[in-house]
Amino acid sequence: MNIKDLEYFKMVFIEKSFSQAALQMHVSQPTITQAIKRLEEEFESELFIRNHSHQELQPTRAGRQLLVHVEQVLLELKLARKELKQLEFGKVRVGLPPIIGNYYLPQIFPALFRSELINKFETTEAGSADLRKQLIHGDLDIALLGSLSPISDQGLKVDLFAQSRFKIVVSEKSPLAQKDTVKFADLQNENFIVLDKGFVHQKALKQISQQVHMRPKIIYSTSDMHILKALVAEGLGIGFLTESAIAATDRIHSLSLEDEEQPIFYMSTAYRQSKLLSADEQSILELLQKEL
Repeated sequence: MNIKDLEYFKMVFIEKSFSQAALQMHVSQPTITQAIKRLEEEFESELFIRNHSHQELQPTRAGRQLLVHVEQVLLELKLARKELKQLEFGKVRVGLPPIIGNYYLPQIFPALFRSELINKFETTEAGSADLRKQLIHGDLDIALLGSLSPISDQGLKVDLFAQSRFKIVVSEKSPLAQKDTVKFADLQNENFIVLDKGFVHQKALKQISQQVHMRPKIIYSTSDMHILKALVAEGLGIGFLTESAIAATDRIHSLSLEDEEQPIFYMSTAYRQSKLLSADEQSILELLQKEL
Protein backbone atom coordinates (compact mmCIF):
# COMPACT_ATOMS: atom_id res chain seq x y z
CA MET A 1 0.00 0.00 0.00
CA ASN A 2 1.23 3.49 -0.77
CA ILE A 3 0.05 7.00 0.15
CA LYS A 4 -0.96 7.84 -3.42
CA ASP A 5 -3.47 4.97 -3.39
CA LEU A 6 -5.12 6.52 -0.34
CA GLU A 7 -5.22 9.94 -2.00
CA TYR A 8 -6.75 8.43 -5.15
CA PHE A 9 -9.32 6.56 -3.05
CA LYS A 10 -10.38 9.77 -1.31
CA MET A 11 -10.78 11.57 -4.65
CA VAL A 12 -12.87 8.71 -6.10
CA PHE A 13 -15.04 8.91 -2.98
CA ILE A 14 -15.53 12.65 -3.54
CA GLU A 15 -16.07 12.53 -7.31
CA LYS A 16 -17.90 9.16 -7.42
CA SER A 17 -16.13 8.54 -10.71
CA PHE A 18 -12.82 6.97 -11.76
CA SER A 19 -12.53 9.31 -14.75
CA GLN A 20 -13.27 12.49 -12.78
CA ALA A 21 -10.88 11.43 -10.01
CA ALA A 22 -8.20 10.88 -12.66
CA LEU A 23 -8.77 14.39 -14.04
CA GLN A 24 -8.55 15.93 -10.57
CA MET A 25 -5.37 14.02 -9.71
CA HIS A 26 -3.78 14.56 -13.18
CA VAL A 27 -3.25 10.85 -13.82
CA SER A 28 -4.72 8.27 -16.17
CA GLN A 29 -7.96 6.45 -15.39
CA PRO A 30 -6.19 3.04 -15.29
CA THR A 31 -3.92 4.45 -12.55
CA ILE A 32 -6.98 5.21 -10.43
CA THR A 33 -8.64 1.89 -11.23
CA GLN A 34 -5.53 -0.09 -10.27
CA ALA A 35 -5.15 1.89 -7.02
CA ILE A 36 -8.71 1.01 -5.95
CA LYS A 37 -8.14 -2.61 -6.93
CA ARG A 38 -4.98 -2.75 -4.77
CA LEU A 39 -6.85 -1.33 -1.78
CA GLU A 40 -9.75 -3.76 -2.21
CA GLU A 41 -7.27 -6.65 -2.28
CA GLU A 42 -5.41 -5.25 0.74
CA PHE A 43 -8.55 -4.90 2.86
CA GLU A 44 -10.40 -7.84 1.29
CA SER A 45 -13.47 -5.63 0.83
CA GLU A 46 -15.39 -4.10 -2.04
CA LEU A 47 -15.09 -0.33 -1.68
CA PHE A 48 -17.37 0.92 -4.49
CA ILE A 49 -20.33 -0.33 -6.50
CA ARG A 50 -21.45 1.16 -9.79
CA ASN A 51 -24.89 2.80 -9.79
CA HIS A 52 -25.90 2.18 -13.42
CA SER A 53 -29.02 4.34 -13.23
CA HIS A 54 -26.97 7.42 -12.27
CA GLN A 55 -23.75 6.40 -14.00
CA GLU A 56 -21.71 6.97 -10.88
CA LEU A 57 -19.87 4.99 -8.21
CA GLN A 58 -21.37 4.58 -4.75
CA PRO A 59 -19.16 3.75 -1.77
CA THR A 60 -19.99 0.60 0.12
CA ARG A 61 -20.20 0.54 3.90
CA ALA A 62 -16.60 -0.68 3.90
CA GLY A 63 -15.66 2.23 1.65
CA ARG A 64 -17.27 4.75 3.98
CA GLN A 65 -15.51 3.23 6.96
CA LEU A 66 -12.15 3.24 5.19
CA LEU A 67 -12.56 6.94 4.32
CA VAL A 68 -12.70 7.82 8.04
CA HIS A 69 -9.29 6.24 8.55
CA VAL A 70 -7.83 7.53 5.29
CA GLU A 71 -8.70 11.12 6.16
CA GLN A 72 -6.99 10.72 9.53
CA VAL A 73 -3.89 9.15 7.96
CA LEU A 74 -3.62 11.90 5.33
CA LEU A 75 -4.12 14.61 7.98
CA GLU A 76 -1.38 13.11 10.17
CA LEU A 77 1.00 12.97 7.21
CA LYS A 78 0.22 16.58 6.34
CA LEU A 79 0.89 17.57 9.95
CA ALA A 80 4.15 15.60 9.93
CA ARG A 81 5.37 17.48 6.85
CA LYS A 82 4.50 20.82 8.42
CA GLU A 83 6.09 19.97 11.77
CA LEU A 84 9.31 18.70 10.20
CA LYS A 85 9.52 21.82 8.05
CA GLN A 86 8.86 23.92 11.15
CA LEU A 87 11.97 22.45 12.80
CA GLU A 88 14.05 24.31 10.20
CA PHE A 89 12.11 27.56 10.66
CA GLY A 90 13.19 28.07 14.27
CA LYS A 91 10.22 30.21 15.33
CA VAL A 92 7.46 29.29 17.76
CA ARG A 93 4.11 30.23 16.20
CA VAL A 94 1.67 31.31 18.89
CA GLY A 95 -1.99 32.10 18.20
CA LEU A 96 -3.48 34.97 20.19
CA PRO A 97 -7.12 36.07 20.10
CA PRO A 98 -7.12 39.91 20.27
CA ILE A 99 -9.22 39.87 23.45
CA ILE A 100 -6.78 37.61 25.32
CA GLY A 101 -3.69 39.07 23.67
CA ASN A 102 -4.49 42.68 24.56
CA TYR A 103 -5.10 41.77 28.18
CA TYR A 104 -2.24 39.33 28.76
CA LEU A 105 0.57 40.38 26.37
CA PRO A 106 1.78 43.16 28.72
CA GLN A 107 2.30 40.42 31.33
CA ILE A 108 4.01 38.03 28.92
CA PHE A 109 6.43 40.29 27.03
CA PRO A 110 8.75 41.29 29.92
CA ALA A 111 9.27 37.61 30.74
CA LEU A 112 9.98 36.85 27.06
CA PHE A 113 12.65 39.55 26.98
CA ARG A 114 14.23 38.38 30.23
CA SER A 115 14.41 34.78 29.00
CA GLU A 116 15.72 35.89 25.55
CA LEU A 117 12.85 34.07 23.87
CA ILE A 118 11.40 37.18 22.25
CA ASN A 119 13.17 36.49 18.93
CA LYS A 120 11.62 33.01 18.84
CA PHE A 121 8.09 34.29 19.48
CA GLU A 122 5.91 34.79 16.38
CA THR A 123 2.25 35.67 16.88
CA THR A 124 -0.87 35.25 14.78
CA GLU A 125 -3.99 37.18 15.79
CA ALA A 126 -7.47 35.87 14.98
CA GLY A 127 -10.66 34.78 16.70
CA SER A 128 -10.45 31.63 18.82
CA ALA A 129 -12.46 29.53 16.35
CA ASP A 130 -10.01 30.36 13.54
CA LEU A 131 -6.97 29.81 15.76
CA ARG A 132 -8.24 26.41 16.85
CA LYS A 133 -8.52 25.34 13.20
CA GLN A 134 -5.01 26.61 12.46
CA LEU A 135 -3.68 24.73 15.50
CA ILE A 136 -5.34 21.46 14.48
CA HIS A 137 -4.07 21.79 10.90
CA GLY A 138 -0.48 22.43 11.96
CA ASP A 139 -0.27 26.13 11.11
CA LEU A 140 0.34 27.07 14.76
CA ASP A 141 2.44 25.45 17.47
CA ILE A 142 0.65 26.83 20.53
CA ALA A 143 -2.50 28.89 20.94
CA LEU A 144 -4.35 30.76 23.63
CA LEU A 145 -8.02 29.99 23.08
CA GLY A 146 -11.28 31.42 24.35
CA SER A 147 -14.35 29.18 24.65
CA LEU A 148 -17.79 29.01 26.24
CA SER A 149 -16.99 25.76 28.04
CA PRO A 150 -13.78 23.98 29.00
CA ILE A 151 -12.29 22.62 25.76
CA SER A 152 -12.46 18.85 25.37
CA ASP A 153 -10.63 17.66 22.26
CA GLN A 154 -8.71 14.38 22.05
CA GLY A 155 -6.34 15.95 19.53
CA LEU A 156 -5.33 18.83 21.81
CA LYS A 157 -3.53 19.18 25.13
CA VAL A 158 -5.47 21.94 26.88
CA ASP A 159 -4.86 23.74 30.18
CA LEU A 160 -7.40 26.23 31.53
CA PHE A 161 -5.78 29.35 33.02
CA ALA A 162 -8.64 31.83 33.59
CA GLN A 163 -12.32 32.56 33.13
CA SER A 164 -14.42 35.72 33.09
CA ARG A 165 -17.98 36.89 32.60
CA PHE A 166 -19.43 38.87 29.74
CA LYS A 167 -20.55 42.45 30.24
CA ILE A 168 -22.58 45.06 28.41
CA VAL A 169 -20.56 48.16 27.48
CA VAL A 170 -22.13 51.54 26.77
CA SER A 171 -21.08 55.12 26.19
CA GLU A 172 -20.36 57.12 29.32
CA LYS A 173 -23.07 59.51 28.06
CA SER A 174 -25.71 56.79 27.75
CA PRO A 175 -28.59 56.69 30.27
CA LEU A 176 -27.50 53.09 30.90
CA ALA A 177 -24.21 54.45 32.28
CA GLN A 178 -26.13 55.40 35.42
CA LYS A 179 -26.53 51.69 36.19
CA ASP A 180 -24.11 48.98 37.25
CA THR A 181 -26.28 46.00 36.30
CA VAL A 182 -28.91 45.22 33.71
CA LYS A 183 -31.10 42.33 32.59
CA PHE A 184 -30.34 41.24 29.06
CA ALA A 185 -34.04 41.23 28.11
CA ASP A 186 -34.21 44.95 28.94
CA LEU A 187 -31.85 45.66 26.02
CA GLN A 188 -34.24 44.56 23.26
CA ASN A 189 -34.59 48.11 21.90
CA GLU A 190 -30.84 48.84 21.89
CA ASN A 191 -28.56 48.80 18.85
CA PHE A 192 -25.74 46.29 19.26
CA ILE A 193 -22.21 46.60 17.87
CA VAL A 194 -20.56 43.17 18.10
CA LEU A 195 -17.45 41.19 17.25
CA ASP A 196 -17.89 39.05 14.14
CA LYS A 197 -18.36 35.28 13.86
CA GLY A 198 -14.65 34.48 14.21
CA PHE A 199 -14.97 35.32 17.90
CA VAL A 200 -16.56 33.38 20.75
CA HIS A 201 -18.53 36.51 21.64
CA GLN A 202 -21.05 36.01 18.86
CA LYS A 203 -21.88 32.50 20.10
CA ALA A 204 -22.17 33.81 23.66
CA LEU A 205 -24.52 36.56 22.50
CA LYS A 206 -26.67 34.02 20.66
CA GLN A 207 -26.73 31.78 23.73
CA ILE A 208 -28.00 34.41 26.15
CA SER A 209 -30.40 35.81 23.53
CA GLN A 210 -32.05 32.41 23.13
CA GLN A 211 -32.31 32.00 26.90
CA VAL A 212 -34.40 35.17 27.23
CA HIS A 213 -36.21 34.67 23.88
CA MET A 214 -34.90 37.90 22.42
CA ARG A 215 -33.29 38.77 19.09
CA PRO A 216 -30.75 41.59 19.59
CA LYS A 217 -30.71 44.31 16.96
CA ILE A 218 -27.18 44.10 15.53
CA ILE A 219 -26.30 47.15 13.46
CA TYR A 220 -22.60 46.46 12.91
CA SER A 221 -20.11 43.60 13.24
CA THR A 222 -16.33 44.02 13.32
CA SER A 223 -13.20 41.94 13.82
CA ASP A 224 -11.49 44.87 15.54
CA MET A 225 -12.17 45.26 19.25
CA HIS A 226 -10.80 48.82 19.24
CA ILE A 227 -13.28 49.88 16.56
CA LEU A 228 -16.09 48.31 18.58
CA LYS A 229 -15.07 50.26 21.69
CA ALA A 230 -14.67 53.51 19.74
CA LEU A 231 -18.14 53.22 18.20
CA VAL A 232 -19.66 52.41 21.59
CA ALA A 233 -17.82 55.35 23.18
CA GLU A 234 -19.39 57.64 20.56
CA GLY A 235 -22.85 56.42 21.58
CA LEU A 236 -23.58 54.69 18.27
CA GLY A 237 -24.63 51.46 19.97
CA ILE A 238 -23.89 49.15 22.88
CA GLY A 239 -21.41 46.28 22.98
CA PHE A 240 -21.09 42.80 24.44
CA LEU A 241 -17.58 42.00 25.69
CA THR A 242 -15.88 39.74 28.17
CA GLU A 243 -14.70 41.68 31.19
CA SER A 244 -11.07 40.80 30.43
CA ALA A 245 -11.37 42.91 27.27
CA ILE A 246 -12.34 46.06 29.14
CA ALA A 247 -9.57 48.37 30.36
CA ALA A 248 -9.81 51.18 32.89
CA THR A 249 -8.64 53.63 30.21
CA ASP A 250 -11.52 52.81 27.82
CA ARG A 251 -14.06 55.61 27.46
CA ILE A 252 -16.94 53.23 28.08
CA HIS A 253 -19.03 52.07 31.02
CA SER A 254 -19.58 48.37 31.72
CA LEU A 255 -22.65 46.75 33.24
CA SER A 256 -22.86 43.29 34.79
CA LEU A 257 -25.69 41.06 33.65
CA GLU A 258 -28.30 40.19 36.28
CA ASP A 259 -29.42 37.03 34.47
CA GLU A 260 -28.97 33.86 36.52
CA GLU A 261 -27.86 31.85 33.47
CA GLN A 262 -25.22 33.58 31.43
CA PRO A 263 -22.23 32.44 29.35
CA ILE A 264 -18.74 32.21 30.83
CA PHE A 265 -15.57 33.00 28.86
CA TYR A 266 -12.93 30.30 29.45
CA MET A 267 -9.28 30.93 28.50
CA SER A 268 -6.83 28.09 27.87
CA THR A 269 -3.42 27.27 26.43
CA ALA A 270 -3.45 24.50 23.83
CA TYR A 271 -1.18 22.51 21.54
CA ARG A 272 -1.54 19.29 19.54
CA GLN A 273 -1.30 16.04 21.49
CA SER A 274 0.82 14.52 18.72
CA LYS A 275 3.38 17.32 18.81
CA LEU A 276 6.79 16.75 20.41
CA LEU A 277 7.60 20.20 21.79
CA SER A 278 11.02 21.62 21.01
CA ALA A 279 13.07 23.16 23.82
CA ASP A 280 11.96 26.66 22.75
CA GLU A 281 8.31 25.61 22.46
CA GLN A 282 8.42 23.98 25.89
CA SER A 283 10.05 27.09 27.39
CA ILE A 284 7.48 29.43 25.86
CA LEU A 285 4.60 27.19 26.94
CA GLU A 286 5.92 27.05 30.50
CA LEU A 287 6.41 30.83 30.49
CA LEU A 288 2.84 31.37 29.29
CA GLN A 289 1.43 29.05 31.92
CA LYS A 290 3.49 30.75 34.63
CA GLU A 291 2.70 34.34 33.67
CA LEU A 292 -0.98 33.96 32.76
